[in-house]
Amino acid sequence: MNTNEKIDYIRQLMKAGNIAAIIIPSDDPHGSEYVAEYWQARKWITGFSGSAGTAVITREHAILWTDFRYYIQAEKQIVGSGFELYKMGEPDVPTFQKWLTDLLKPGDTIGIDANVFSMANVKKYKTQFEDKGLLLDTAVDYISGLWIDRPKMPMSSAFFLLEKYAGESRKDKIKKIRRQMDTLDVSYHLMSTLDDIAWILNLRGQDVHTNPVNIAFVLIAPKKVWLFINKKKVNKGLEKELNRDGIEVAEYEDVYTALLKIQDGKAILVDPENTNYRLYRSINKKCKVVEKPNPAIALKAIKNDMQIKHLRQTAIKDGIAVVNFLFWLEHQDETVQISETSVADKLYAFRKDQTLFVDNSFDPIMAYQDHSAMCHYSATGETNAAIGSTGMFLTDSGGNYLTGTTDITRTICRGEPSEQEIRDYTLVLKGHISVATALFPMGTKGFQIDTLSRQYLWSEGMDFGHGTGHGVGFFLCVHEGPARISPHPIDVKLEKGMLLTDEPGVYREGAYGIRLENMILVDEAFENEFGIFMKFEPMTYCHFERDLMDKKILSEKEKDWINAYHAKVYEKLSPILDQDVASWLKEKTQPL
Repeated sequence: MNTNEKIDYIRQLMKAGNIAAIIIPSDDPHGSEYVAEYWQARKWITGFSGSAGTAVITREHAILWTDFRYYIQAEKQIVGSGFELYKMGEPDVPTFQKWLTDLLKPGDTIGIDANVFSMANVKKYKTQFEDKGLLLDTAVDYISGLWIDRPKMPMSSAFFLLEKYAGESRKDKIKKIRRQMDTLDVSYHLMSTLDDIAWILNLRGQDVHTNPVNIAFVLIAPKKVWLFINKKKVNKGLEKELNRDGIEVAEYEDVYTALLKIQDGKAILVDPENTNYRLYRSINKKCKVVEKPNPAIALKAIKNDMQIKHLRQTAIKDGIAVVNFLFWLEHQDETVQISETSVADKLYAFRKDQTLFVDNSFDPIMAYQDHSAMCHYSATGETNAAIGSTGMFLTDSGGNYLTGTTDITRTICRGEPSEQEIRDYTLVLKGHISVATALFPMGTKGFQIDTLSRQYLWSEGMDFGHGTGHGVGFFLCVHEGPARISPHPIDVKLEKGMLLTDEPGVYREGAYGIRLENMILVDEAFENEFGIFMKFEPMTYCHFERDLMDKKILSEKEKDWINAYHAKVYEKLSPILDQDVASWLKEKTQPL
C-alpha cells in the first residue's frame, strides 16, 4: 500500500466516522523523543523518517509539519506522497492547530489517539478547538487497522546497570522520589518516561533503537513500587532482586487497571507533559490528580561523583575511537571507494574496540558535501553518497558505554578548503570557544548562554536554526532534559553536575554544513563577593582542524584556549594510541 492509498483508506474511515480531520504525531505512549518502530505511525503514513513532525489529514488535504532540522529531508522524502510540507517556524506558516481552526467549520470533529497525546497537549487542543466550535474525539485510531505489516512491540530483555556504574542504588533513588511526594502530599506517583524509569530502577534494555531503555510504566506508592512491563523481558533472578527492593513486576497493560483501583480520595502525582491522555482517563475519578513535573527529570540530570569519574574515563575512550577514525579517514587510498554508510560502520568498529562499549547513542550523521547542510541528515540506500577527495565532511556520532553516553561532532575538509569554508569554520569555532570558556553566576539559565555561541555568526548576518546544546544522559538517552542551551527561555538553572553539549553550526543549503560539538560538564569555578560563579569542563577529547582556522580572526585568548585544549587532547590520548596515530595527532595539535 503506497502513501496515497493509505490516505484514501483513512479518508474512507473518516467519512464513515464523521471525522473531519485526524492528527498523527511522532510520539509513543511514553512521550519519547526516539520512538520504537511499533509506534512510528507518522513515518508509516507520510514516508518522512525524521524524528520530529506532525501529520494532519482532512477530507481534502494532507499536510506534514516539521522544523528547520528536517526541511530538506522532508521535501525529498514526501515527493509524490500526497502530503504537502509546511515548514514550522517560517514566516506565515501557521501551526497545525491554527490551520485546522481556520479550515474547519463549527461542529466538525477532530480525531486523535489518546495513547500518543499528552495530557497537556489534549488540554491545550481542547481549549483551542472548542473556542472555535470544534469537537475533539480522543478515541480515534485508524492506523492500527490499516498497518498490516506493523512491526512487533519491542521484546528485548531487561538488565541491571550495576551500582558501581550508576553510583547510587535504586532504593536510595526511590527514597528521594518519595520525599518529594511527601512534600506534595501525594500517595502515588505515575512515571511514564522511559529514561526516568531506567534511571530510578538502574534498569536498562534495548527496546528503542540506540536508547538503552525498556518499554514500561512505574507506579510508586509509600511502601511499594509497581513496574508494568512485558514480564517475558524480566528473568527470575532479575524479578527476585526487584522484589527484594519492594518492586513488584506486573504486565505492561495492567497499569490502566491499577490506576482505576487506586483508593478513593488518594492523591496521585502525574507529569502532564509526559503522561498520555489514556493513562489520565484511567485514573480513579475519585482521586485527586496533582499535575507537576516528574521529580526524576531534575534528579537524573545531576550526575553524581561516581558517574563523573566514569564520564572522564569514557571521554578518553571515545576520543581514542574518534581520533582513530579520523586518522583512518585521512589516510584512505583514493582508489578505495568509501561512502557515508561505510565510514559509519568503520567508526562503530573503532568504538566497539573500547571496553564497556554497548552501542551507538544515536544513528551517526555522516554527511558529505551538500548532505552536511541538512542538520539531521541520515544516509539511506537511496541517498548514500560516495566520499571523494574534495569537499566538506561532517561527522556527528556518539556511543553508549556502561560508563556513560557520548556525543561529538567534527567537520573536516577533504582537499583544499575555500576561503568561505575557512571563515565559516572559524566563526563556528569562535562561538564554540565562547561557550566553553564562559564564566557565569550560579542560577544562570541556558538561554542566557546561548547568545555567546551565535555572536560571531550574527555579526556576519548568519545564524543556525537549532539550539547550542542539550543535556546528555548517563548510559541513557543522548538528549536529556531539563536543561538546554537554547534560544528558548527554558526556566531551568545550569547546576553543578549537569552534562550538556556545546554545538554551534552553520549550514549553507546545497553546499555544506559545519558543526563543532563537545560535551561539557557544569562545575563551580570560584566564589567571591559577587557570589558563586560556574564554569564548563570539557568532556570530549578530539582535535579541531587547524587548517580550517583563519588565525587572523582568532583572538589571542581564543588561540590560547585552542592550544591548551589541544595539549590536553594529546596528553590524554597519545599514550593509548598506536605510534603512527599518536605522531599524526601531535601534528594536528601543534600550537597555533
